[in-house]
Amino acid sequence: MADSATPMHVRPGVFLRRDPAGAAAPVVFDIPRSGAEYPRSFRPSAPFADVQRSISMYVEEAYAGVSEAGATWLYASFPNVFIDPNRNELDIDPDALDGEWPEALRPGDKTRMGIGLIPMVCAGTTRLYPDRLPVAEVRARLDDCYWPYHHELGRLLAGFRDSHGIALHMSCHSMPAIAAAGQADAGQRRSDFDLGDRHGTTCGPAVRDLVGSVLGGFGYNVTNNKHFVGAECVRKHGDPANGIHSLQIEMNRGLYMDEAARTRSEGLARVRGHLAELARQLAAFARAASRG
Repeated sequence: MADSATPMHVRPGVFLRRDPAGAAAPVVFDIPRSGAEYPRSFRPSAPFADVQRSISMYVEEAYAGVSEAGATWLYASFPNVFIDPNRNELDIDPDALDGEWPEALRPGDKTRMGIGLIPMVCAGTTRLYPDRLPVAEVRARLDDCYWPYHHELGRLLAGFRDSHGIALHMSCHSMPAIAAAGQADAGQRRSDFDLGDRHGTTCGPAVRDLVGSVLGGFGYNVTNNKHFVGAECVRKHGDPANGIHSLQIEMNRGLYMDEAARTRSEGLARVRGHLAELARQLAAFARAASRG
């Protein structure tokens, strides 16, 4: 978890936020898919070990040093297998619902794979629920978890942009070392870090290139938009023309954990130090570009 030296703010069941100890740089690291506080209303029929495999474990620990470097650390505490903050609010399979949604839904490829806004499978193929979900239950997940998290992230970024003229948003994720069947890159060994800016639409090139340069300087293999171009967190918040630069950072799990055992590896401490240095350099960049 994050360092105890910096103040923690909590919205129970929704997010933890760690603010910098000193003057905050206009930089936010959001960790949207690593939460493990299971709501009482979440009662899947799938085995718990399979449910856990949907969570990007330990990402919040890998980025725990960023608040000491001047950045804000924001962590969604609810599990993405309950509702996924990195999916659009209308990315729902109508056949998964018991009832009619009040507006037209827009299910995408991830939903067709069973891993949309409301995941219906875990561990690749294990069904999460025996029956359809009531519309009221899905609406409650949006109102209680999804929207409060995105509103907090949006509030932070808009506040920094309004006071500094710029806000840097790093959306922090992890990816399997080798892509699973059904993925576009199935069977491929993935890079150490893949930076997604939706092909230049959510983040300016100077910010993306700085992240790539810092990580590459540590010896990592860094790619751009190769495995993941960036999903809802950067799409919803990124607005580089108006000063908000959102970049999705996908980190190879082989760097910091044993994927088979689902345990931390010795590499976690090393990665944490490198990501803290990344935060320091992003903070310096943002301060230099700030108008205030």
